[in-house]
Amino acid sequence: MRALPVFMPVVLILGIAQMTFADDMKPPTGPAILTVAGSVSVTNRPAYDEKNDAFFKYHDQTFDKAVVFDQAMLEELGVTEIQIAYKDWHGPVTFSGPLLVDVLAAAGCSGGSLRTLALDGFATEISAEEVGARNWVLSTRADGRPHGIGGRGPLWLVFDPPGDRPATEEEEIMWPWALFFVHCE
Repeated sequence: MRALPVFMPVVLILGIAQMTFADDMKPPTGPAILTVAGSVSVTNRPAYDEKNDAFFKYHDQTFDKAVVFDQAMLEELGVTEIQIAYKDWHGPVTFSGPLLVDVLAAAGCSGGSLRTLALDGFATEISAEEVGARNWVLSTRADGRPHGIGGRGPLWLVFDPPGDRPATEEEEIMWPWALFFVHCE
C-alpha cells in the first residue's frame, strides 16, 4: 500500500508533463519554408528573437508562438491538386500541396482571419469567411515541379476559381506567391 502514495504523484507529474508538451510539434528536419504564428496552439520553435530572427525583424513581424513547417511536413498533411487557367499564363497549371485548412488545423489556428506575407513584403488579408468559402491550396509545386526561390516559391497560396472558368485579375491578385509567413488573428 505504500507504493500507491509514491506512485500517484509520479502518474500526476507524467500527466502534467504530457499536457504541457501535447501542443508541441516536432521541429522540421529540412529547411523551414513556412512559419504560422499568432493565435496558434501548436509550437515547434521559440518566440521571435530580435537577434536571431533578422528576416522577421526586417519585415516587422514579431510573435510569441509559432510553428514552422518544412516541405515534408506540409506534404504529410496531404496533397491536393487543382488546375487553374489564367489569361497571361502559357496554359492551365496544375498546383499541388496541402489544403490551407489542414495547415491551419495542424498549427492549431482556427476561426480567425489571416495575414500572409511573401518574401518581397507583399501581404494579403484573408477573412475567416474567405478561408472557409474557397478551396485554398498551399501549393508547393506547379506542374509537378517545386516552386523555387526566385520564381514563385517557396509557396504559392491559390484557390480553384468557381465555375470551371479561368481566374480573374481580382482572384489572381489574392494569390500570394513567394509566401513564407502566415499570421493567424
